[in-house]
Amino acid sequence: MQTLRFVDWRAIGLAFLLVLVAALPLAINSRAEAATLSRTLVRFDRVKTSTASTGTVCAQAATVATENDVQVVFPTSYTVSTTTGNWTVSTTNLAWPSGASAWPGIGTASAASGQTVTFPSTDLTVGTLYCFNWTNSAALSIKAAATANNTGTVTTRDNGPATIDSGTYATASISDDQIVVTATVTPTFSFALSGNTDALGTLSTSSVVSSPTPRTVTINTNATNGWYAWARDSNAGLTSAAASKTIASTTPGSNSTLSTGTEGYNTGVTQSQTGGSGTITVAAAFVGGAGQGGGLDTSLRTLASSNGTADNAVLTLTNNATIAATTPAATDYTDTITVTGAGLF
Repeated sequence: MQTLRFVDWRAIGLAFLLVLVAALPLAINSRAEAATLSRTLVRFDRVKTSTASTGTVCAQAATVATENDVQVVFPTSYTVSTTTGNWTVSTTNLAWPSGASAWPGIGTASAASGQTVTFPSTDLTVGTLYCFNWTNSAALSIKAAATANNTGTVTTRDNGPATIDSGTYATASISDDQIVVTATVTPTFSFALSGNTDALGTLSTSSVVSSPTPRTVTINTNATNGWYAWARDSNAGLTSAAASKTIASTTPGSNSTLSTGTEGYNTGVTQSQTGGSGTITVAAAFVGGAGQGGGLDTSLRTLASSNGTADNAVLTLTNNATIAATTPAATDYTDTITVTGAGLF
């Protein structure tokens, strides 16, 4: 006798369903782990409340897939432009995190709605941190309230579009994000003579005698408009009380070159400078050379000037004298030159 066997399809279906239900948590858990970006950063270049801002987006893919776009969700209450043309981008490295690379295929936003802006992208390599910048401040403004923990998300998607990886970020808005730095620089001016005597020695009818060791004036100043140096003498020449004689200065205010055998006395000026913004100009009457210079008298005469700051500006003052055959002999010929200066601040 043959035995009939019946197939219980309901039991088989139930068993299959139980297998699916048991496997589902494992699949969901595996996808959830794969769908978390390894690193996520959104930097707002301004965080001051109600202020327009450019910024930077960085993300590191965790899942091997082919990216088609990236969606950035900005925090609630941030003003987000829905004009896609405002969301222009660049891949210039603007102080990105160390090791970051330019985001491949990134371009001007393809969609903008609510707090979400979508940018085109090409495939990302797992393990590489990619960054791009949005470059137009018209795209976004910081919220009006100063708060911490303002959150948003960055999500990469395939051409489905379906989510590949997603990461959350947080930022803050503050009442003022700038530090005003102030400082003061005081006016400076130094003026130094290298010495206070100038012994010309014995004068001669056959030569012009010049300062064996010319005295210098050294000027340092931060006066942006420059400086001036002046001089005057006490006798308008070399005077001897014993001989009741003055070897007169050449005509004050004019330049001359002394000639041997003819009485004369003048002061020549040359200049040098290590640094500074100024250019030194020696007054035409006092331009120095061999026996060349200008006469001094009891009035202050401008020796030289500059039109800017000075670092080690040096004026070399050379006194020149010559005598005639009839110049009275004496050992007390003397003159006192007073030198002064000032910065033009």
